[in-house]
Amino acid sequence: MADALLGPVVEVLVEKAINLASEQIGRFVAFKKDLEKLRHTLTLIQALLHEAEERQVTQPLVKLWLEKLERVAFDAGNLLDDINYEMIRRKVEIQNQMKRKKISMDLKRINQEALRFGFQPQIGATDAPRVTPKDRETAAATVDTGFVGRDNDVSAIVKMLTAPNNNDTISVLPIVGMGGIGKTALARKVYNDPKIKEHFEESMWVCVSDDFNDNRLFRLMLESLKAPMTGVEGKDAKVNRLKELLGPKRYLLVLDDVWSKDSRLWNDFLKSLKGTSEAMGSWILVTTREREVATITRISSPQDYSLKELSHDQCWLILKENAFGAGKVPNRRQEDIGLKIAEKCQGLPLAASVLGGMLRNKGTAEWETLENRLQSVGGGEIAEILKLSFYHLPYPSLKKCLAYCSIFPKDFKMKKNQLIQLWMAEGFLHSNPRNNM
Repeated sequence: MADALLGPVVEVLVEKAINLASEQIGRFVAFKKDLEKLRHTLTLIQALLHEAEERQVTQPLVKLWLEKLERVAFDAGNLLDDINYEMIRRKVEIQNQMKRKKISMDLKRINQEALRFGFQPQIGATDAPRVTPKDRETAAATVDTGFVGRDNDVSAIVKMLTAPNNNDTISVLPIVGMGGIGKTALARKVYNDPKIKEHFEESMWVCVSDDFNDNRLFRLMLESLKAPMTGVEGKDAKVNRLKELLGPKRYLLVLDDVWSKDSRLWNDFLKSLKGTSEAMGSWILVTTREREVATITRISSPQDYSLKELSHDQCWLILKENAFGAGKVPNRRQEDIGLKIAEKCQGLPLAASVLGGMLRNKGTAEWETLENRLQSVGGGEIAEILKLSFYHLPYPSLKKCLAYCSIFPKDFKMKKNQLIQLWMAEGFLHSNPRNNM
């Protein structure tokens, strides 16, 4: 989804250039005309960005235009920094004047190319209000989007994990399904089921992702058990600490989002894990998109658990709950459109949840617009639906904040206050004594 981040990156560059140009117009009369022209062109382009970042999904030429604009906006910002520096020294050189004119010509050309694409500047697009506490929404839907239509799946897995007469030390059950189908949500529902809590003396949850490192996994298991880590260094020390904590206890370990297909890594991990508990009947629940991963990890289970897509009606239920919340109902036209949109979800609860959130507090015309947009991008592809939700964030600042988070590695635990400080340092947010983020 790197292309989805292009629009916010360009917007940051353009906004910086506009601010610099605005500051310098009042300070340096000699450059007033050129700077006003530069600011005007940048402001017009800024108004086109919202539509451009949406249309890049279906029109590759628009993406090329954004890439070109990114380079020019970056050059414009550098030029304005140069002018500011030179003006402070009172040594403005001819080459800077020529450079400034070249950037202005490039920006004008980019603007003309934008008009050829048929973009229409959106009135007020650059003047969105800042987010304050009264603008925020909280979702307290009565339907958990991960579990609609999954009651039978939960019951089947709980029954399997708690079955008597399990004489194996460790058994493994992989839950397999495509991204967005609800594997993690299902595993969490099972993990928190009262029957599971009663049957297993210890439970551990580990998010694995693409880093299947046994030393890391043992550390995360200890953290899940809230075990003190002082003096526990190295794999052997971690395994010994787990052995002290688990001992004769029967446990459930969830390994969420496993990607590694290296059977050697899995066998080494399992070999070490088997020595941590003497009890019979412990289970490892694995969630993965990859059938090959399921084959490698499966032990003492005749088959993996394949998670099937939800029905269109179930997707509509999720979408409706996210769009209206409890106690509200759509009008007839919205229901007709909503059912068509639900079909585009292809049975994925994540897609239905995201699309429902996009339609929250929206009128019928906006429902129709989203339906048409899904037609143009093909619908059903979860990546494309997530892109659409990104483009439809209500404030440009939110896009910048979300795009910034992409610099962190997967599953990185962010500290809220530290992240807000980083956003503010980048100029995405401004201090507001009434806004307690």
